[in-house]
Amino acid sequence: MINIRKSLIALFFCVIFISARTNAQNLCPAGKPSDKLVCVIPQVYGPSGLANGGALAAVGDHQGHFEDSFLNSLTPLNSEVGSQSSLLPLASPSSGITFAWNPITKAFAASTDDLGPILGERAETIGRYKLFLGSSYQYFKFENMDGVSLKNLPAVFTHQDDGDCSISGPNPGPSNTNSCGFVRDVIATNTGVDLKVHQFTTFITFGLTNRIDVSAVIPIENVRMGVSSKATIMDNSDSGDHVFPTTADCPAPCLNKSFSSSRTASGIGDITLRVKGTAWRGERAAVALGVDVRVPTGDKLNFLGSGAAGVRPFVVWSYRSRISPHVVVGYETNGSSVLAGDTSSGSKDRLPSQLTYAVGADARITKSFTVAFDLVGQQVFQARRIVIDPNFHDLGPCVPFDITMSPYCTSAGPAKTYSNVTQVTGSYNNSNASIGLKFRPTAGLLITGNVLVKLNEGGLRADYVPLVGVSYTF
Repeated sequence: MINIRKSLIALFFCVIFISARTNAQNLCPAGKPSDKLVCVIPQVYGPSGLANGGALAAVGDHQGHFEDSFLNSLTPLNSEVGSQSSLLPLASPSSGITFAWNPITKAFAASTDDLGPILGERAETIGRYKLFLGSSYQYFKFENMDGVSLKNLPAVFTHQDDGDCSISGPNPGPSNTNSCGFVRDVIATNTGVDLKVHQFTTFITFGLTNRIDVSAVIPIENVRMGVSSKATIMDNSDSGDHVFPTTADCPAPCLNKSFSSSRTASGIGDITLRVKGTAWRGERAAVALGVDVRVPTGDKLNFLGSGAAGVRPFVVWSYRSRISPHVVVGYETNGSSVLAGDTSSGSKDRLPSQLTYAVGADARITKSFTVAFDLVGQQVFQARRIVIDPNFHDLGPCVPFDITMSPYCTSAGPAKTYSNVTQVTGSYNNSNASIGLKFRPTAGLLITGNVLVKLNEGGLRADYVPLVGVSYTF
């Protein structure tokens, strides 16, 4: 057992220094197809995007340029998906059977009060030289983000400035009439994102002393991301300068096109290491202090990891009885990651900090069967979020003085109004109800079932997250 202790301590401190590094660069460069999930959204219209030679057909000598607008309006969604999907909730690495020294029998005895929380925490440690091994499976099917359905993400892409033809220049009015009418064209899109994660997690906890545990949480994930987008070119210039390539299902002029892309990735996620110690222990109540260190071992470009280290000190209070309440509060700070930055340039930004909490209780029905309930949540500070702007206006259609002179126009018709996804920065709350049960068929074996139910709309959300697990304490 002493050798196991030394090995686990060595593993605990060595893994801290494992990290993956990526130089700042465009993660999804134009014209180069990528097999990384981080490029599924940027390359949904093809590797060359919304430009001639890509999703748009060349018309004469005019060059259609909507790529900048696309990168500014839809790819921020990519950053939010990446940064949030790589920080998924994990079951507690110390939620199994605890052992305490019995001075009468002069042996360690298993606790008979409860079998522990599932997603919450308790202050008790598992016991000196005791080893807890566990495994769990969770399934996430993300449905919405910040209250916006992932199946219905409207975005409008505008033409970039082209010399004297300007949308956003100092004199946008006169400069986009006459021969500059083509800058009035927009591409209206509706995009759906299908994101699923299968998470298999291994837990290892070892009791260094009667009051101190060390733990490692090792997730293995399978992430599947699919994107589909319906795009419509709004020919406001009446010029025909912007069209999709003609196909059998889209005859000329092709102004409506559907696009899709999907990828799947599997691998190890970010490993979390923990030290927890009981700071005070009464007859039935106890207080523990601990710290979690998240190591960026997962492939961030495939949404398997966050791309940054994180540290979360926490405090736990719990009470042992037939009904055992518990409270845990922590504060997590994170490093910088490309997932929180700009994926089009590879620049990094800091992942948002968050206040984490779980409040609940587990109740003993019999010595072998308990039920558990927790309110589990996060208050996330100054994170990227998305909102839908229902009042996005284009420049309006050209009103040519002579149809044969199109795209020459002397004035504009009424502007059209669209819904458009946009990015904001702000804090939000993410709260869930955790309801589960535990069954102990033999002395050290536990079987766990749980479901996490969302209570609000903050962040990237799944309506329900089922969990099944098995653990054994030696």
